Amino acid sequence: MSLLPRAIPATARQQLADSLAASGIRLGGIKPGTRVTLLAEHAGAAWELTYLGHGNLWRATGPGSEHGVGVFTHEAAGHITALVPEPEPAVFPGIPRTYAGVSIPHVIRRDWHSPLADG
Repeated sequence: MSLLPRAIPATARQQLADSLAASGIRLGGIKPGTRVTLLAEHAGAAWELTYLGHGNLWRATGPGSEHGVGVFTHEAAGHITALVPEPEPAVFPGIPRTYAGVSIPHVIRRDWHSPLADG
């Protein structure tokens, strides 16, 4: 029976911090309510890195990777920097880009305040 770790070893955390810092990614503290998930930020995007054990395995969760992807310590920075979404031009200010996690098509966003949008 295999159990997930209950804490992040100091060496694993330091190795991750060093790897991310080399790519300009700021590693924050532990996510509230968890023991093995660290918060990170890159280019305005928030990421969660959950320690899975074995010294160097993490689950990276963030934009473009909502369910998480397993990455090794040395791969984490490359994964995070590769998936930073391009900022969308403010064509429709105040209109959401997603609804319940689903992207809203351009046609619907264009007519957001019209009767067509109710359909």
